[in-house]
Amino acid sequence: MRKAFAYYRKSIERDSVKSIDGQREEVHRYAIENNIEIVEEFSEVASSATIDREEFLKMFASLKDRNDIDFILIYRFDRITREMDDFGWILSQLKKILKVKTRLHSITEDNDYVESPEKLLIQTMKTYGSTLEREAAVKRMYEGKMRKSKKGGFLGGTPPLGYRSVPGTGKLAINEEEASLVKQVFALKETGLSMNGIAKELNELGFISRKGGKFHAKTVQRIIKHERLYRGEYEDPSILN
Repeated sequence: MRKAFAYYRKSIERDSVKSIDGQREEVHRYAIENNIEIVEEFSEVASSATIDREEFLKMFASLKDRNDIDFILIYRFDRITREMDDFGWILSQLKKILKVKTRLHSITEDNDYVESPEKLLIQTMKTYGSTLEREAAVKRMYEGKMRKSKKGGFLGGTPPLGYRSVPGTGKLAINEEEASLVKQVFALKETGLSMNGIAKELNELGFISRKGGKFHAKTVQRIIKHERLYRGEYEDPSILN
């Protein structure tokens, strides 16, 4: 039985490729059908812009100690990299530096590139196409953030209190458990209370902060500064209206 490492990657650039679990399921099915033993798996959520990735490097380090691994099974070649120069580096490392028999093996694409210069050229050009796709995705993300920045919307990171981020969209959804707290803060603000006064009232009412502690003036200030967001003046859903 031939042996293999399996590598799964989901891009942080929000590509449409299968999830890590989806990739794993397909790779395992392929291995069973082709009498291949998967001896170790590596998976990560990481950018395709670099191969300086923790699990990728860990996998290559593991190859140094053994020459019984026939394949690195991947769902698609662009899961290992979308960069043309990195693709060439990987092939050279396996063959000329590590000097192992291990070869990249896509379960969904032609793998005859190993013996055919013409097919290697085709695969290299596909990788170049993936490079262009990645750059276009990054550009779209940047332009989207710039549009939101001009409008004052959420730019990413930790969502303001009362919201949760929707994975893979850059958008916000209302966190119902926190929304009532936000409404309470602004109701207290309408009574004319100071930041300290609002914090004291929240603590007395039994509210706790997102970190599980008491409220302070600065905590309240961070909530109030997002008033326009809460009132639906940007692209995200309204909590106060």
